[in-house]
Amino acid sequence: MRGLRQTIKSLTAASVVLAGVAGAQAEEIVLKALTYAPPSKVEDSIAVFKAWIDKVNAKGEGKLRVEILGGPEVFAVGDQVNAVSKGLADITMTFTAHTALVPEVDTLGLSGITVAEERENGYLALLDDAHSKINLKVIGRAATQSGFFIFSKEPIESLADFEGMKIRSHSGYDGFFRKLDANPIGMNISEIYGGLERGIVTAAPYNIFAYDLGLHEVTDYMLADPFWVSHTTITLMNRKKFDSLPAELQAVLIDAQIEIEAEMADIVAKMAEEERKRLAEAGMTFTNLPPEEAEQFRQMATESRFEVLEEILGADRIAEIKALIVRQ
Repeated sequence: MRGLRQTIKSLTAASVVLAGVAGAQAEEIVLKALTYAPPSKVEDSIAVFKAWIDKVNAKGEGKLRVEILGGPEVFAVGDQVNAVSKGLADITMTFTAHTALVPEVDTLGLSGITVAEERENGYLALLDDAHSKINLKVIGRAATQSGFFIFSKEPIESLADFEGMKIRSHSGYDGFFRKLDANPIGMNISEIYGGLERGIVTAAPYNIFAYDLGLHEVTDYMLADPFWVSHTTITLMNRKKFDSLPAELQAVLIDAQIEIEAEMADIVAKMAEEERKRLAEAGMTFTNLPPEEAEQFRQMATESRFEVLEEILGADRIAEIKALIVRQ
């Protein structure tokens, strides 16, 4: 009888252990993520975001995992921020498509300091606070030291070549292109290829990862002088979801981000070099402005964006942001 009781106790203890293991496995938190570009696209922001996810999943150790739900085929780019804000997804890696809701995010491309400095001096905290009004938490940048370039049907070798140019644009670019005396024409990313092919525009801005978009098929030249070098992609999370996580899992997300920020510039540089080779092999010719005009080009891009944002946010708010991200 004693042996039977001991056996029952052992089986009961084993059951408790197994139940505990099963319960721990069942408690794994899975965060669903969206990307503004297809997850398969060759692009620096996608690569950095995936590397961040790998770090989170490794650090999560079965307690926390991030899965990519999809890209624009799941939620249109313009709807992704709203979807995450409302909890239809947990995370989005996007760009400044939501600037109408959070104008401060439009300063991302204007930073002249490093990502580490942005985190240390409070710039990311400022963006995080600004996003709180739409229930979003700023995790951090998804790329840096990348920037935007002008792809065109005709070579651009002087600022004078922009005069009268029909160029793909949106509200964020308009002020800059008007300063260049170009003719900005509003167009979504999905319309760029067709717009160039049909001659609606003769040039378009895009990051260097333009091969998958097919820009080498409808343009022959890329102005190799970048503007908004610090880039504009960012990882955002539903704030209520973030706040609901235990502190240790919140730390997993942020620690993984800080780690990837230290690797980000090297990832971007390597990928950009490979993409430039791919474009060159496809027949793309790279041009440059004279050095003094290249600097003027970058300054015009930055100043035009600050001017627009000052009208929206006010001089004091812009001065606060400039004090953080404009290197003195």
